[in-house]
Amino acid sequence: MNFVTPAKRAPGYHGDDRWLLLWAALIGVVGALATVAFHEAMALAERLATGHPGGLVSAAQALPMWQRAITPALGGLAAGLILWLARRINHGRKQSEYLEAIAVGDGRQDVNGTLLRGLSSLCTIASGGSVGREGAMVQLAAATGSWTGRLGRFDGDDLRLLLACGAAAGFASAYDAALSGAIFIAEIVYGTLAIRRLGPLMVASVVANVTVHQVLGYEPVYTIPPLHVVSLWELPIFLLMGLAMGALAPLYMGVLDGARRLTASMRLGLPLKLALGGLIVGLISMAFPQVWGNGYSVVNDVLHSPWPLALVVAVLVAKVLATAATTGSGAVGGVFTPTIFVGAMLGLLAGSLAHALWPGSSMPTVYAVIGMGTFLAATTHAPLMSFLIVFEMTLEYQLVPALMLSCLVAYHVSRAIRPQSIYHEVLHRGNEDDVGPNPDTVR
Repeated sequence: MNFVTPAKRAPGYHGDDRWLLLWAALIGVVGALATVAFHEAMALAERLATGHPGGLVSAAQALPMWQRAITPALGGLAAGLILWLARRINHGRKQSEYLEAIAVGDGRQDVNGTLLRGLSSLCTIASGGSVGREGAMVQLAAATGSWTGRLGRFDGDDLRLLLACGAAAGFASAYDAALSGAIFIAEIVYGTLAIRRLGPLMVASVVANVTVHQVLGYEPVYTIPPLHVVSLWELPIFLLMGLAMGALAPLYMGVLDGARRLTASMRLGLPLKLALGGLIVGLISMAFPQVWGNGYSVVNDVLHSPWPLALVVAVLVAKVLATAATTGSGAVGGVFTPTIFVGAMLGLLAGSLAHALWPGSSMPTVYAVIGMGTFLAATTHAPLMSFLIVFEMTLEYQLVPALMLSCLVAYHVSRAIRPQSIYHEVLHRGNEDDVGPNPDTVR
């Protein structure tokens, strides 16, 4: 690809693409600090919204039923008012998502719009909205990449690449996945692993990961126990699980799309739409408080302690409905982490069935972890990224054959049924307005 013309090259640019690697490293640090700032702001917002210092699920369990029902609605109302204000400030112009800005935009991200969307996301998630905080984290980190690139007087393809570096940095910081952060952007947005793009993405991703998890000492979001596949004879079972998840992924994406279309047809103002979505989450949480938040604590719980299968099914269905209600309302947040939640629960069900039919097979938690990557591959249509993120979480080489097989099968089955991925609309058409759900993106 062609980089900036000589008239617009940054100071110190010597016609060598390696200069971009230095800027990518800088963006890795700045993007990492942006995600840390959002993380700390989220912790404070959760305490203010719920009055409990623990996680959102534990906070929901501690609240009285009536407060559990209305807290997400009030948070949605506040989030909607902030988005309404952002629209007024921008005179009705839409704020492009980072994926859209990388793929078809000019690489520029508005400062006021990005910060207001981040504040809106804080309100939604801190009050129990069923979306991932990582979407806002990645959006904010991506914007720092754009702002840094503009300070360096980059433009065109280079500015879009530096914006992408910020997104990769945010993803790596949020998920403690240095390789996956770069591959996420390269595979989903660019559709290629060309070294000119992959090099800066890798630098930004690795630097951000080191900054957050090695220098600042933040723990990984998932605590996964040691796992291994008992026998390669189980590979046909993982193949079947890939087939099943590949078939279910289009249904999951259809539910999310249907909720968004239904909300768009309602003649309500934006704040009321988000309040309605929050109210639905609140009502669901009266029976299943596990639907609050992005699902980290629930996934960690099922990986370390057995759950009754009936509860697994009930919480799975409730989480899908709560996520559809939140994202469909137009709330700012990611669906990447809720998708991991769904994959883990589906994998746990598959593993429980396999273990019941074949007691000598691997533990159901093995299937749950592999299910996380499998369902990601089926929804994002990015099998390499999906495989890598689970591998980086576990560092278990014994999982590789089963994980690769299941991810690839799920990807091909899902794409055969529904050629569009969960990110298709943002990448190819952009959001219909400036308040559509943020793909998590880091998903």
